Amino acid sequence: MTDQQVVITGMGVVTPNAGSVETFWEANLTGRSGLSLERRMDLSQLPCGWVAGIIPDDVKKSVEDRAGKPGRPWVDMLLHATVDEALRDARVDGPLDRPAGLMWSRVWPGPSGSFPEDYVAYMKNVAARHKTVGSDRRAALQRLRSERSSIDISDLSAFPTELTQRLGTPLITMGLEATCAGGLRAIAEAARLVRTGRVGIAVVAASVSRNTHYVLSQYGQLMALSRWQGPPEQASMPFDRRRSGMVINESAGALVLETAEHARRRGVETAHAVVDGWGIAVDITHVTAPRVDAVERVIRGALRHSATSPDDIDTINAHGTSTRLNDITEARALHRVFGERMKSIDVSAVKSLTGHGSAASGVVESVVAALTLCRGVIPPVVTCTEPDPKCDVKTSLRPVEREVRTVLKNSFGFGGQYASMVFRRPASPRTEPATPAV
Repeated sequence: MTDQQVVITGMGVVTPNAGSVETFWEANLTGRSGLSLERRMDLSQLPCGWVAGIIPDDVKKSVEDRAGKPGRPWVDMLLHATVDEALRDARVDGPLDRPAGLMWSRVWPGPSGSFPEDYVAYMKNVAARHKTVGSDRRAALQRLRSERSSIDISDLSAFPTELTQRLGTPLITMGLEATCAGGLRAIAEAARLVRTGRVGIAVVAASVSRNTHYVLSQYGQLMALSRWQGPPEQASMPFDRRRSGMVINESAGALVLETAEHARRRGVETAHAVVDGWGIAVDITHVTAPRVDAVERVIRGALRHSATSPDDIDTINAHGTSTRLNDITEARALHRVFGERMKSIDVSAVKSLTGHGSAASGVVESVVAALTLCRGVIPPVVTCTEPDPKCDVKTSLRPVEREVRTVLKNSFGFGGQYASMVFRRPASPRTEPATPAV
């Protein structure tokens, strides 16, 4: 590994089909789905959204046992559980001798998802505080310390403070919101922070749990949710001609980034992946509809930033949401960039088994990209049994074993957020299993 390369040395995940990195990788290779019928609420009046990516009870109990404490919301438990796994995998323990970075994203407000009444209650709380203390910062701080605010109306999280205490070092932290492109954006910002030398390691963490009647109805009105009425495990089918929309999930992912030199000084000689380059763009043309030229621009930006030719990309880890518009837009952009090579480039789509986890998806799917590099296996897309000729991308129903040196990863989000990243196989790849969850 080149000393100043930014490498991933630790990974952690909790998803609808797995509670650790190794079980998640196994699920991807065997096609084990985490999608099931949403039975936690009455959806009889909704025209879609009956299927969701729900963390199973045994995995949820494991997360609660490892990361639960009084007053800690579920999304923060997910953050702690995945970060714990990533730190163990990277062999990082406090106290550290240098500041660390934290780029993170979580559902706000409330532990269960974005109910409109949560926002109303939160804004009323802010207004009452301002009416009492005005703009006096000392008085505002004193009031915050004295009032007992329900976690249901608070946008605050103890997670950064708790991580600082665990690592025994100051954190340079940034809460990132870039919708479904947020995961890759967070990785890019963490890599930038590491490259400047301001921190020794940077932690990337994202969690989401937004399955509520309100959220489902809003996505339903956008005609974005799957209307599939067959077996639930088939509901998310990226690049399949029968696809009818995405399936939303609850999930979390975490990564540890550092330079190869810093890892070596800690005695860590192997890594999961090199974060080689990225492209980022914001387009204000349309709030929800992706554009082919914008997707093409960030892909070319990632290739340029990593000094990588389109001919050097071995496989593509697609955004692949299973919506009619996103999949064909992404596919057309890929054809513009790679041309005739698209006939031979294997494409994977993790959301086929997990559903869509908003900002967490970019982190979770980057774990798959890293394992693809280290293990030399490209996961199948088992739900794409009738490939859409309008997309014309090469997916497989079985794992594809081959040497992989580079992976292109895409993530796009509402609000015109676009991100693409190139991951490269490190000189000393981590081929042994990651540290299992406990």
